[in-house]
Amino acid sequence: MNKIIIVILALAALVSHAHAQFWNLAVPQRAVFSIATNPLNPMSLIAGNYSRGFLSSHDAGSTWMELAVGELGGTSQITALVYHPKDTTVLLAGGIGFSGIDRSTDAGATWENVLTDPTGVRFEIASSGSIAFDPVDPDIIYVVRSSPPGVYRSEDVGATWEQHGTFPDLDASARMRAIAICPIQDSSHIMLATGRRAAIHRSSDGGKTWVSTEYKLGTHPFADGSQIRWSPIVRGRVYATSLVGNVGNGGLHYSDDYGLTWQLMKFQDSSLNALEVRATNNGDEIFVGGAEILGTSSGVRGDSIICRSPDGGNTWQDLSDVPWLENELGEVVANVWGFAVTQTTGPAEVFVATEVGAYRSNAVTSVRELQNTDNVLAIRGYGSNLVVASEVDDVITAVIYSIEGRELLRTQLHGRGKHRLDVSALQSGAYITSVFTTASRASSLIVR
Repeated sequence: MNKIIIVILALAALVSHAHAQFWNLAVPQRAVFSIATNPLNPMSLIAGNYSRGFLSSHDAGSTWMELAVGELGGTSQITALVYHPKDTTVLLAGGIGFSGIDRSTDAGATWENVLTDPTGVRFEIASSGSIAFDPVDPDIIYVVRSSPPGVYRSEDVGATWEQHGTFPDLDASARMRAIAICPIQDSSHIMLATGRRAAIHRSSDGGKTWVSTEYKLGTHPFADGSQIRWSPIVRGRVYATSLVGNVGNGGLHYSDDYGLTWQLMKFQDSSLNALEVRATNNGDEIFVGGAEILGTSSGVRGDSIICRSPDGGNTWQDLSDVPWLENELGEVVANVWGFAVTQTTGPAEVFVATEVGAYRSNAVTSVRELQNTDNVLAIRGYGSNLVVASEVDDVITAVIYSIEGRELLRTQLHGRGKHRLDVSALQSGAYITSVFTTASRASSLIVR
């Protein structure tokens, strides 16, 4: 008999906050070090946590399941968690306290370590910006190792890897954080990389050889170039952020000549950790987030910064009014680690990964208040049946999706109590189950 295993069920309660920019908790009081939207299914998101744990949502962030990259444990931070852009059942994960790259080919249900140091030395990945997909053939993937710095390349969707390039002018204290490939197909051989004590490095031969541009993103010797993002609209334009320490500079920088020369755009004397850029009708929409993780002095602002430009950096909105809370370690750390933007129906929604949770907003310049919801739905598996338990007299919609997001079954259940769904017709594999009423929602990953 096929057995259904409910891996984890997570119900997310929306916390009501009235702030000028309307930020609401999507993942409450859980450190989130990376976040990404499924490029083929905007209803799906993934977020990296502590101790090899990660979170997955299949209803645009309304509810989240807690899963693991392998076995839960240790003190790791999943700072890199990304979808393959063309086959989103393939996920790649890495981070601080990791040993290289782990890969899943079933949307996170199971994992395999595919890249590690052959001598057993720790192999860490600093951020989701440390992984880049070739825009011509996304099955070719690049990873920049934090330390000792180096570029690794896979030609088979991450199954096997080889060292591809090094940075010859870096000393032992260097830590690489970001790599980015020019998205224009006829210029995809141009790559940029940066990190601690690394300035901005440039390759014009697909990452085999690298030279420094000599442009440093901060005057402090241990300043980190933190993220690099190419413009999806302006040919040759690229943006970079930097974390700075005890002295000034830092901020958001840009180049209009494919990374050859650079200049400061905005936020001088600010320590910025997160950067995201996407295309809109008004130009590049830019999000930046700050952090203080290098012993930043009081004279340099870092933590709690969240700003957005809707028009390529010409004008900016300060979105920093966030209801910061304690994380699971009892700490209030207002560091921003990343952004994800998703759009289903209506306006786009922005998710922000922070060390006290993930916040969301679909109206970043509006005031809106959401009502709290109670956890009134639950899903259990018994043999060939799913049992949906409801504590309210309401119509319940139940939907089963394939891992790729294809709807396989939809039905309505009525009233309070337990309702059984026969799923014996499903073939062996992993599926997503979502049940919801007008006020509550629950999701689970099932494996038959």
